[in-house]
Amino acid sequence: MRTLFFALILFFSCAPAFAYDAVEGHKVLFDPKVEWLNTARPLKTEDAAGRIVLLDFWTYGCINCMHIVPDLKKLEAEFDEKLLVIGVHSAKFAGEKGSARILSAAKRFGITHPVINDSSFDVWDSFHVNAWPTLVLLDGKGAELERYSGEGHYEDIKDDIADNLSSATGAAAPLKSLQAEKDKTSTLLFPARLGFASDTPWGELLFVTDSGHNRLLGMTVDGKVKITIGSGAEGAQDSDFSKASFHNPRGFGIVKGGIYVADTENHLIRFIDFDKKTVTTVAGTGKQGYERKAKSEAALETPISSPWDVKIMPDKKTLAIAMAGTHQLWTYDTVEKTVSVLAGTGKEFIDDGDAASSSLSQPSGLAPWGDTLYFLDAETSSLRALKFGQVSTLVGTGLFDFGLIDGSYPKSRMQHAQGLDVDAGRIVIADTYNNAIRLYDTATGVLSTLKTAPDALDEPGDVLQLNGKIFVADTNHNRIAVADPKTGVITALPIKIQ
Repeated sequence: MRTLFFALILFFSCAPAFAYDAVEGHKVLFDPKVEWLNTARPLKTEDAAGRIVLLDFWTYGCINCMHIVPDLKKLEAEFDEKLLVIGVHSAKFAGEKGSARILSAAKRFGITHPVINDSSFDVWDSFHVNAWPTLVLLDGKGAELERYSGEGHYEDIKDDIADNLSSATGAAAPLKSLQAEKDKTSTLLFPARLGFASDTPWGELLFVTDSGHNRLLGMTVDGKVKITIGSGAEGAQDSDFSKASFHNPRGFGIVKGGIYVADTENHLIRFIDFDKKTVTTVAGTGKQGYERKAKSEAALETPISSPWDVKIMPDKKTLAIAMAGTHQLWTYDTVEKTVSVLAGTGKEFIDDGDAASSSLSQPSGLAPWGDTLYFLDAETSSLRALKFGQVSTLVGTGLFDFGLIDGSYPKSRMQHAQGLDVDAGRIVIADTYNNAIRLYDTATGVLSTLKTAPDALDEPGDVLQLNGKIFVADTNHNRIAVADPKTGVITALPIKIQ
């Protein structure tokens, strides 16, 4: 059975060494039937011969796979033409199999190396891989040098490449000839999350994290942009709105006087101050953390891991954090300036019960309502609730249980849902990989689907109920969509930057 990489513990048995002209792995890897993405042309055997090759077996919804991308970029920069990185995308979810969606994910992550769509698992099976993420290192003659399970192997891989550079004699075609042309971007690039502030210095504003452009935009509900927060550069600079920088910001929580932001790939929590017109860091060190037992730790001295969403709790002083990277919920005390684990052991699974002993799986969206904190666990495609120190599951049953099924627990199914919004009696859900808007009735426990036109949405990342409509961060369409909950008609919000 193909399994996810759980926490930091996984064991592999390495396959025999591979030779380019003899083994199954090579034959499948460069078979003419292989579909290549993110490259100017399909790769051939001669592109790899004479180079160290690093195969990255990944699936784009997996947080551990995302964590590897920065390491790959550093290795590519350090070894240049002597190293060829090939991403082998072997999809976990049905919604991850399409080439267009894989390519969009590669662009979101800033991946520039060639990628194979291996949804049939042909390359995966030929290299005897059994978990995401797995990296396989081959020398210049095609022999397997080493393989690495999970994340956190940058130094080992770097040393192994350096020790075997003598086998990298150089290939005929330069790697630059393989790079795909950059796409022209739209006003929004991979918008991730939405929120509404009724009281700002600029009036009532709809905010969106324009993740691909590393910024937030504040606009009127009819799409006129009033304020841009962030320079657009990739970085973590604290400064005024025009100079501050983010790196793929996602969820945020609006409070009186400002916004807390999950600056995901910086591993930081930032605060946007409306009056001062500044962005400052309030939690995290900028380095990915592996701590899973934090209790009242100094926020700016504690490394955190891929925060995906943040929301202020009813006490107005506690910020809940969907800490996707450690499969937990954390809190940030805005008065004491400390962080603590709220729920989850760090084990990636779906165990209910006491918050301290429960298991979560890449929590991605938060929605407080009264004494309940609703949240989405993307990797188990589940809707869950934390109430009075107890975690319960409302939709979803396991890491490999997903689909588009209406009804009650345990029959109901979603597929890697990431964003939600709660109102009295109803939770609206962005069912991301199903390209659907789902409705959950808190009184009956029934999950239903808003009927819309086919392909109206493409990986919606978030939803917001506003003025009788459902606003949607339509991520892969690079737009904000507006859905009529009565008719299911979806239109695009025309955005105008002044």
